[in-house]
Amino acid sequence: MSLSREDIYEQIKEVKDGGQLVHLATATLDGKPNIVPMRFARHAANDVLVIADMYFCKTRVNLKENPRLALSVAFPDRESYPFVVHGRGELAEKGSPGRLGQFWAEWRDWGERNPATEVPKGFGPPNPSCRAILVIDVNRITSSAWDTFGDEVTSQ
Repeated sequence: MSLSREDIYEQIKEVKDGGQLVHLATATLDGKPNIVPMRFARHAANDVLVIADMYFCKTRVNLKENPRLALSVAFPDRESYPFVVHGRGELAEKGSPGRLGQFWAEWRDWGERNPATEVPKGFGPPNPSCRAILVIDVNRITSSAWDTFGDEVTSQ
């Protein structure tokens, strides 16, 4: 595969900036899946992604008992490689200590700074706010393209 992790992290910027969605998959300890579309996703640090928790319900429950997750990224309206980010997630919230507290301080007002423009008026809460930040430590990235499905994306 010709993409590097850096290329992929650059594409993730398009989730918010380009009105794209990614799909976050979590599971219970016994393997029952939950998949939700996400709009506020960003590359935050070396092999760390963040997603704003605006409406997590089952996702929040799953992450507390099983931190393993996958994030599917595919932009069908343009040529790009679809890929899957595999990692572990933790929720950074108000009062979180250490590293998680730092992520909370940096990203907590993300939704207010970057309001959704494509959501129709009257849909959802009048002023959505970020309840937590999902901090994803990336373990590996794999291709989900037909010709390279499952191939690992390298860091160079």
